[in-house]
Amino acid sequence: MKNIIIYGASGHAKMIIDIICKNNSYNIKGFIDTYKPINEIINNYKIIGNLEQLHGLIKKLNIEAIIIAVGDNYTRQSIYIKVKKIAPQLEFVSIIHPSAVIASDVLIEEGTVIMANAVINANAKVGKICILNTASTLGHDSVLADFSSLSSGVTIAGNVEIGSGSAICLGASIIQNVIIGNNTVIGAASLVLKSVGNLKQAFGSPINTIKHRAADSKYLG
Repeated sequence: MKNIIIYGASGHAKMIIDIICKNNSYNIKGFIDTYKPINEIINNYKIIGNLEQLHGLIKKLNIEAIIIAVGDNYTRQSIYIKVKKIAPQLEFVSIIHPSAVIASDVLIEEGTVIMANAVINANAKVGKICILNTASTLGHDSVLADFSSLSSGVTIAGNVEIGSGSAICLGASIIQNVIIGNNTVIGAASLVLKSVGNLKQAFGSPINTIKHRAADSKYLG
């Protein structure tokens, strides 16, 4: 069983621990976190260092794999880039809750987290370092690009494209054949009936307000 380290010690990390333990898939060696004190214990696992200490921890603890437990898409992408530079040999693993339903021909790339009761339908594609949260659905032939996320209860119909770094927030729905641009946020409970461009914040049921946003703007998922 591979030794794994979790980057980030938030509530999202607790859900990831639960999936790893249910699957009995990796040996968790602890967390690294930039903002919380070393030796703090989260769900029986200790924060053992920060990003600057990662190289030494890999050697000391024989770390082979990592999962990024950070919900914000832009931050998760930044962490991925930094870790790749420090430790290119680390494997970014994808973890999948045993209750998730995934069609046999779905493509899932590295470092993606798929939570309880998520559904991914036929011929869908999920990029690297994505999140499909609890009870979210990605329709047939749809694409969720790198560093994007579906929050809990999101419904994505068939033939939808969601761009890199974009976030579809709690309970939102997107009808078929829609394109969502890069680094765009669809607000909670929104209904998307037409395509939305890059770097937008859009909300309403149906969408009635669209604002510009920066790629690193914060959002609530």
